[in-house]
Order: sequence, then structure tokens, then C-alpha cells
Amino acid sequence: MKKLAISLMAATLLAPAALAQGTLPGPKTVDLGSGLHVIIGSGGNIGLSAGADGVFVIDDQYPASAPANLEKIKAIAGAAPDYLVNTHWHADHAGGNTAFGTAGAMIFAHENVRKRLTAEVPSTGIDGKAWVAAPHIALPVITFTEGADFHLNDETIRVVHVKASHTDGDAMVWFVEPNVLHMGDLFFNGVYPVIDLRSGGSVRGYLDVMKETLAKVDDKTKIIPGHGDVGTKADLAKQIAMLDGAVKAVDALVKKKRTLEQVIAARPLKPWANYAWSFISEESFTTTLYNGLKQ
Repeated sequence: MKKLAISLMAATLLAPAALAQGTLPGPKTVDLGSGLHVIIGSGGNIGLSAGADGVFVIDDQYPASAPANLEKIKAIAGAAPDYLVNTHWHADHAGGNTAFGTAGAMIFAHENVRKRLTAEVPSTGIDGKAWVAAPHIALPVITFTEGADFHLNDETIRVVHVKASHTDGDAMVWFVEPNVLHMGDLFFNGVYPVIDLRSGGSVRGYLDVMKETLAKVDDKTKIIPGHGDVGTKADLAKQIAMLDGAVKAVDALVKKKRTLEQVIAARPLKPWANYAWSFISEESFTTTLYNGLKQ
């Protein structure tokens, strides 16, 4: 299952090449009970709450995968999305906004997500290209600074903004009564995470948020990662242990005033080399940690 998750993540983050070859995987679903589902496909994991009060969705993946995801949502919920929360601005999580907005979804996000989607704040995508402003229909209609509560489908759905971590506009979504948490890209299950320093992300902030979240979940919490299989508190703890060790190993060399080239050559992440995957190598993650800690 881990190999499948990694292959899906590779397709997610290398989507331009995959799109050209027509190789993006179709959406797959996981039923979490209580009307909650996860849709796994060619982008970040989509969360779905379906019930009498409407259809609530978290993230929407890429533009090319949006039609298939909308059809999957309609098949599960019997209707198109009414509410859409973007956990952050990246195209593998908010790229389907145009299609979902056109289908009638009201879009919610942290204010920095809208600022980046409009290009009010100049931004660079994961592919290194300057971001071009999204169309009006793709923009969040309602923005928040701290968070928002939705009361739908006999659930309290709590959207909480966190400090700079993966980006400067991250939010997590708690389904309070069912004890389910969607962490967005604050949790990559079993592989090196993306920490987008160019979008206001923070290495120490990312680790802090993970540790703070660990203290709030329990052994029964189902945790939806931005990428990878649905996890548990134990999975989150394992990911934290990796990142904590990696940060300390790189920081020790930063404090010795080693250059980036020297740090890469020293291979401080060797104990966690098995977390490398097709999008983030040991060397590239070492570089991210080095640059983030130097800041």
C-alpha cells in the first residue's frame, strides 16, 4: 500500500509531465464512516462530508482531475459540492477551484491563500514558475484569519489556521464528533514532506505544528494526510520523529557554519534515507532543511 501511495504522490507533484502522457491515476475512495470519505487521486487527498445539510469538501486537486473528482463526489453524495475549503494555495490542492466553483461550491480559505491565488502576493509554484492569477470563479469567497466552524451533517467541522509551516496560509480541518482530522500538507505519511520556503513556509514552524497536533489527537483519531494513506496518531508520531531527528542533524552542521555543499556531502539524513521518494530526494530535502534553518 505504501508503494501505491508513493506512486500516487509522484503523479500528484509531477503532474505536468503526467498530464502530457495521460497517465494521471483515477480517483479512489476510502470510506471513514459517519458520511466521511477520502478521495485519493492525482493531487492532495480530498476530504468529503456528505449528509442532509449538504456536501462539504476539502481540497480539489488539479484542473485536469477536477471533472473525475466531481463525478466521484456526485456518485457518493448524490450532489455537487456546496462548500469547499482549501487547506493551502498549491495547485495540487486548489487547482480544481475553477471547476468546483463553476459547479456551485462556495470556497473558503485563509486570507493568504486568496492573496497568493490572486497573485497579490507574488508566488512561485512547486515547478519553479511564477504564479499567474487564478480566474475570479476560482477564488475563495470567504476568507479567515484564525479559522471557522461549520455546523453541517450533525457534525462540528472546525477549520483551524496554523502558523507558517508548509506555507503561510495552511489550515487543518477537524471533524469533531467523528474524531477525524484532515491535516493537508502538514502531514506527508511515510515520506519526506514538502516545506515550501518560497511560500512563507518554515522548517521549525512545520515541526512545531506537527508536535502541537500530536498532543491534540488520540489513539482513535483518523488522520487524513495531504499525501499518502489515512493514518493514526502512531503514524504521525513516527513522521515527527523522522523530521525532528533530521532537523537536529542538519542544524548541528549549520551551527558549525558548514556550507550547503559540505552538509550535503556529510549526508546527515542517511538514517532516514528510506523516506526519500521520486519527488524529494535525500539531497533535496537536506537542501530545504539547510535553507530553512539558515533563515
